[in-house]
Amino acid sequence: MAGSYVAILRKPHALSTIGFGMVGRIPLAMNTVALVFLVSDVRGSFTLAGLTSAFYTLSGAAISPRVGKLADQFGTKAVIVPVVVINLIATAGVLYFINHTTIGLLLFSALAGATFPNFGTITRTRWSRSLTNQKELDSALSLESVFDETAFVVGPALAGFLFSLYGSNSPLIASMVFLSIAGVGIALTSIDHGGFARVHEDHSRGILAIPYVKTLLLSLVALGMLFGSNFVVIIAVATEGGREAEGGLWVGLYPIGSAVSGLIYGLIHWKVSSSIRYTGSLAIMTICTSGILFFQDLDTIVFWIIVSGIAIGPALISANAFMKELVPLSRLNESFAFLGAALSIGITLGSTISGVIVDKFDGWKGFYFMTGATALASLISISGWSFHKSDQNEEASI
Repeated sequence: MAGSYVAILRKPHALSTIGFGMVGRIPLAMNTVALVFLVSDVRGSFTLAGLTSAFYTLSGAAISPRVGKLADQFGTKAVIVPVVVINLIATAGVLYFINHTTIGLLLFSALAGATFPNFGTITRTRWSRSLTNQKELDSALSLESVFDETAFVVGPALAGFLFSLYGSNSPLIASMVFLSIAGVGIALTSIDHGGFARVHEDHSRGILAIPYVKTLLLSLVALGMLFGSNFVVIIAVATEGGREAEGGLWVGLYPIGSAVSGLIYGLIHWKVSSSIRYTGSLAIMTICTSGILFFQDLDTIVFWIIVSGIAIGPALISANAFMKELVPLSRLNESFAFLGAALSIGITLGSTISGVIVDKFDGWKGFYFMTGATALASLISISGWSFHKSDQNEEASI
């Protein structure tokens, strides 16, 4: 069964895609945490730190699909080099304005977020355009999901390590180094030289006009609310239980179930459609997340945290596979960027709303919000999938 992954690794450009994609993911996972460390340490304000992080995240959500569209039109190499250069300048601006004006800090944080290349989007697009075998593509997307989870374990931990050893500037400086390596590497090994988006019929309407895309993105916003709330809720519960030191470890355990299930998912030759797999994964996630509502006990929380993350990998893999089926190959960079933007919006909403809930009630009540977010994502996907199936049946009968 592991032969599926071995076959992927033997594909042309596989190692460069995986290696530089992984290096590029680390600063993506580091930067929001790095901004909080920097602003809270230098300015002494967690409110400003949260606002700076929000500017960074939301500007990326708003602009990344535009950057993806440019990559589809002109090729990855032609777009990523100038975008990386602008991002490095913007990050340097953040480091400068942290000691000067707040307006400058927020503006350059927004510019940095808007111009950070989504390496997961780039690598998923490469796989989707180069692999014609669906089984191989499922395996490749499974690996991509595992790399995402790994980055979001390593990145924040590395930011904290650098902050404690070398000061508040060091995480963002390290991020600039990682970004430079990944950006140059992806550009030099690029097999996408543009022209994918020059087929006029593929661009006669926007991505959001394609059937089911809006429903998929709405469900991902709801799923993002889960991701944005989990670290807030888990740390709050740990703090209220007098186990603050373990809170960070518990947050790090959350992706473990996802990484394992993602690897297993890629080994299975699925006979059901990606839309059903996506909806089913969300339903399973809702059930797994709800378990902690019935066992609100610090002694068993580690088990339930791991269990609640089991379906995340399959859900994200299925979402990417489904998007690939819905849109033309010429629109993949743009489309995958929309997926990341939807999750980013949800993460921002989730962290904000869960923070209010935790402050007003307590940490355990935050798990009701987490379960509600997954249930909402499931309901949106089920309703949209039903309408999508109806439309398909009507088209088939004409």
